[in-house]
Amino acid sequence: MARTLPHLTALCALALAGGAAFGQVTGQTGAPMGTPGGLAPPGGLTGGVTGNTPSMADQVDQMNRHINGEREHGRNSSAHVDRARPATAAEVIAGVAVNDSAGVQLGTIESVDAGGAVIVTAAGRARIPMEAFGKNSHGLLLQTTKAQFDATVAQANATPG
Repeated sequence: MARTLPHLTALCALALAGGAAFGQVTGQTGAPMGTPGGLAPPGGLTGGVTGNTPSMADQVDQMNRHINGEREHGRNSSAHVDRARPATAAEVIAGVAVNDSAGVQLGTIESVDAGGAVIVTAAGRARIPMEAFGKNSHGLLLQTTKAQFDATVAQANATPG
């Protein structure tokens, strides 16, 4: 037993030293990691985590790419060059073609007045308010699809009965 006592003493000393090292404070103050106001989780923040929402400019760019029927590209891509913008009254004139959000032609403007523009399609005529028109390098556009537009125009031009 006298021979094992030094070995037990050494083991106890190692166990106590390990426990003391484990219990040491890391120097972090404030909220724990991963909680609001705390340190970032290992690997940093990821998309979808509060605080990583896109800026207003990024959201507008994404909407414009959707309206133009373009795929999302990097910040320096050509998608940012051809952004849709509101059309001016001078750009909404009779005889001009109007496209949908994917670039498919919806119809042609027949006439324009203070109430809007009348677009002629195979399904009929539709008066569209001036503020609904957008413009990009491909021309005038409306934020709709051809199928939706044609269905709405056909329904509006249907004879009751």
